[in-house]
Amino acid sequence: MLPRPSSDQTDFPTGLETPELQTRLDILVQIRWMAISGQLATVAIVEGAIGNLPLVPLLGVIAASVLLNAILTFGKVKSRITETQAAWYLSFDILQLALMLGLTGGPTNPFAIFMLAPVAVGAAVLAPQRVAMLVGFSVFTLSAVAMWHLPLPITLHADQLYIFGAWMAMLLGVVSLAFFTWRMADESRNAAAAYSQARIVLAQEERMAEVGALAAAVAHEMNTPLATVCLLAREVGEQLPADSPVQSDLRMLLSQANRCRDTLARLTSKKGRNAAVEHEPIPLPSLVEMAAATHAETSPVPIFFDHHADSEAGDLPVPWVEHKLEILHGLSNLIQNAIQFAASRVEIHTAWNRQSYSVHIVDDGPGFASHLLGQLGEPYISGRSESSSAHLGLGVFISKTLLCRTKATVHFSNLPEGGAEVRVTWPRQTANERK
Repeated sequence: MLPRPSSDQTDFPTGLETPELQTRLDILVQIRWMAISGQLATVAIVEGAIGNLPLVPLLGVIAASVLLNAILTFGKVKSRITETQAAWYLSFDILQLALMLGLTGGPTNPFAIFMLAPVAVGAAVLAPQRVAMLVGFSVFTLSAVAMWHLPLPITLHADQLYIFGAWMAMLLGVVSLAFFTWRMADESRNAAAAYSQARIVLAQEERMAEVGALAAAVAHEMNTPLATVCLLAREVGEQLPADSPVQSDLRMLLSQANRCRDTLARLTSKKGRNAAVEHEPIPLPSLVEMAAATHAETSPVPIFFDHHADSEAGDLPVPWVEHKLEILHGLSNLIQNAIQFAASRVEIHTAWNRQSYSVHIVDDGPGFASHLLGQLGEPYISGRSESSSAHLGLGVFISKTLLCRTKATVHFSNLPEGGAEVRVTWPRQTANERK
């Protein structure tokens, strides 16, 4: 379930099908804000206790990190980044730390231990090749700092202040490295568990579809023998006297055979819904209504459908799409979520043009919570209290994951007049064109 209100929006890329690990950008940003706070505090304390620090270049280096973090925090940047992007961000952190060390004593600075932090974070979430790249860059920058650096303001390394600084640096280094590594590893574990849950859900849907297809096939094969049994029972009944004791048995036989035929007919009628994953393409509106059919009978609010081509599309025909379980299950989950939060109605609009086709799921509920808009679709993001283990925020994550496997883009937003909208868009080239 999703908590709501306020207004804003967020998009999700289609890159979830890539085998490369993706990292949540907000975690890297949080870690960098913590590092910036620590750097500013350290500069202030050392300048107050000792003085003689090159404040202008030091603050300039810190300001560059603040600027990057502000861009990542307030700019329109994807919520998840690839391993390559994460490696570049961590390389920036290495360079920033190296510049600060070069201005404050190089390897003689007790806080040089913090050069390990970006490499440790990278080792927790990146592939070996990119970790090796970070290690190589760290070795290069440390070597450069060892050769070219400004001296420490303290002349004697035996100075009590230096000893205290070394102790404090090691203490903070151990705690920070442990926290940063745990935070990134915990995110990786959560993401892996969520993707595993998504695969389990899809596998269950596929097995159910296979059972449905098998049941439909059995129903088709058994229909003819049952019809033969009914026909022969009627003919035998017509040839026997009306008062024959066998007549009651024949009537029972016909009744049970007809009951079997009715049951098989119901199985056959569900064949389209429970068919296997890859089937003949069907019109997009039919697929959308099929996804909503699961909830239509039990929904406490009415569901309204609207299917149309965009005004600039002219007489462009309706797109035909593959009958995929990823689309059915993904849309079904999003529709269920809209029903749960709707006040009086849910609207499902299907639109298409020459570039794309889309499904808009709109409800008149309170809208999405503004503080979660940037995280919707992430695993374990839920509006439920943490004491509730039944709602772990996986439903929308699984829906987004399945839909993105079909090259869809999922977009969450709030409507100006109130309510929420989820828009799922596919490129037109993914459709099957039919005259």
